[in-house]
Amino acid sequence: MIEEQHDDGRPGMPEKNVDKEQKENKKSRTKRRREWRVRGKGWLVALLIAIGGGNAMAQEVPDIEKLLEECFGEDDAGNIEEIASALMYLAEHPLSLNSASFEELKQLAFLSDSQVDHILKFRERFGEFRHANELLLVNGLGRWEWESMLPFVEVASPGGAGRKAKPGWMSRELFARARANFPRQAGYERYGREAFADESAYRKYLESRFLGPAWGTMLRYKIRNRRVQAGITLENDAGEGYFTRRQGTGFDFLSGHAMARLDGFVKRVIVGDYRLRLGQGLVAWNGFSAGKSWSALGNEKTSRGALPYASFDENRFARGIFIETRPVEGVSASLFLSSKRLDARVVEGDSTREATSVDESGYHRNLLEIGRRRALKERAGGASVEYNHARFRVGAHALYYDFSPRLQADGPGDETGKRRLLGGVSYKSGLAGFYLFGETAVSDNGSLATVNGLRYTGFKSLSAVMIYRRYDKRYTSYYSNGFGEYPGASNEEGVYTGVEASLSSALKARLYHDRFRYFSPRYRATAPGSGSETLGELARRGEQGEWIARFKRERKPEDERVDGALQTAPRERREYRLQYNCYRFLPRLESRTRVDYIRHAKGGRAGNGFHVYQDFLLSLDKPNARLNFRVAYFDADSYNARVYSYERTLLHASPFSVYQGRGYRSYLYANWNPSRSFTLYAKGGVTLYPSRASISSGLARVDGNRIYDLALQVRVKWW
Repeated sequence: MIEEQHDDGRPGMPEKNVDKEQKENKKSRTKRRREWRVRGKGWLVALLIAIGGGNAMAQEVPDIEKLLEECFGEDDAGNIEEIASALMYLAEHPLSLNSASFEELKQLAFLSDSQVDHILKFRERFGEFRHANELLLVNGLGRWEWESMLPFVEVASPGGAGRKAKPGWMSRELFARARANFPRQAGYERYGREAFADESAYRKYLESRFLGPAWGTMLRYKIRNRRVQAGITLENDAGEGYFTRRQGTGFDFLSGHAMARLDGFVKRVIVGDYRLRLGQGLVAWNGFSAGKSWSALGNEKTSRGALPYASFDENRFARGIFIETRPVEGVSASLFLSSKRLDARVVEGDSTREATSVDESGYHRNLLEIGRRRALKERAGGASVEYNHARFRVGAHALYYDFSPRLQADGPGDETGKRRLLGGVSYKSGLAGFYLFGETAVSDNGSLATVNGLRYTGFKSLSAVMIYRRYDKRYTSYYSNGFGEYPGASNEEGVYTGVEASLSSALKARLYHDRFRYFSPRYRATAPGSGSETLGELARRGEQGEWIARFKRERKPEDERVDGALQTAPRERREYRLQYNCYRFLPRLESRTRVDYIRHAKGGRAGNGFHVYQDFLLSLDKPNARLNFRVAYFDADSYNARVYSYERTLLHASPFSVYQGRGYRSYLYANWNPSRSFTLYAKGGVTLYPSRASISSGLARVDGNRIYDLALQVRVKWW
């Protein structure tokens, strides 16, 4: 791990006529006085909060759903499940403020890189934390961050056991979930031969109809302690069958893992499913990926080798074995092997057999989708070596993978997955508030990809970052997930600049601007081009409530048809958001109001999207329960002007919905936690489109103008 070293901000020059020993004693006394002043302020803060009975003290059951809603946007949708899992674990086994590293504190994904830097700098300068309330004295942290951190951190000496960990403890956790929408979609309808004009139409219907029930389920069981972790996940989407002849386990998706932490030469072993996290993601990175989001400075990735996989994505993970060793102090060396199958559309010619594309939907509801199941074999292996010094970290990473059959390539440099070999070197280093990080990788075809960043956190109220990336158009890696406009690390060059500033104790500002260009055609653009993205946010938090104003502008090339011909034109999307959270609307009742406006323009045509919702959140101590009621209105005249809405939902489920057209949305969410071991989640909602006779099309069509949804989830945890 990297422990950044900082001076105390007062580097005096030696005086020629002063005795060296006297000078050292004077400096020591000055440092002790400064430390006692800071400590005294910390205890005063703690005393005032305790006397005031502040409602933000650590909760036995933290409101993780509320935290996710406040911190993450639609760009983070794919990471929500992993973030929620990490926070739930830390709520039971909190981090020690006196020993946690940068990588461990980054599990608190609502903290930016600069805020983590300031916590480490404070600890290095003034010594161990004596009370969690001293976080209020850390530059860049306000009351909101302090309140959010309390359930997940504790004050313990380095190497301490922690407040909830006991010798020999073993936690066990069981999740069970069921979800359904109704009326049923057209894919569930059953018809006889007489309903079709000819046999071919009937056969086509039989291939496309959904074979399973109209509800989806999930079961997950995990055991964990400080040495061992293991788990199994079973999942079926709505429409997928159970215990069919095509399933060996009764469920459509099965995932399992076992991990052991050791003390000898071998440090860690994972068998089963795992996620790779190497360098800055140019060679291999699965799962949560820092990128452009609400946080202007949370862009750096933290290499962790591999982590056990317990999610529901049926593609982006490795399956096999991962071994991490420690040959000498400060050096870790890892080796991994993986073999699994992916869904793909495969075509066969006279003498060739190729996959036209990888199908990442994960659906196996009908014969057509089942025919693509596990059609592509994926084999991968590689190694990683990292050296960790107090001032810097450097690592070398290598990956080899092979698809069988190969992917069909439409142009030079397109991914074929055939005998791909990649290698990269990553680095991190920090000094006096400056922090450098980056990675450079090369493919077996000679193409390069590089990303390099410089972050500064030396000012008390201002932090900034600049990131430059250049990914050759011929550089491709199915496993990569580098920082950029699109997932992966290919065909892109750009410069990103982000700033976060605390204008006062209650007022914060965030701003980033990203300028990028493509070397060759990209998604929805048949010609090279350039674009930009800008986001600005101003947030004011007080005792009674919080105001948030946000603006986001995206501009990039996109195809459109003009007189039957395909042309590339600039597409611009502007988003405006205003939100007010009233913390004390009534005792234990919070009110939340949000208004979104979207303006879309391309090729002389424009569109608009509008979204407004009103939430009421009720928290009860006896029984320990939370309720959330929402009523919302949306009106988006096209898909390009669509609106995204965050909804409270079951943990480990995507909380973002996309709306197009004009309609209303309402739901009631309940979270009941009668004991530390048992939690029940329930949600019921309805979406109404007043001017429609049916919703969606094809197999997803629903007759009528409204859709109901119902979801139930149970979490049982014991020790």
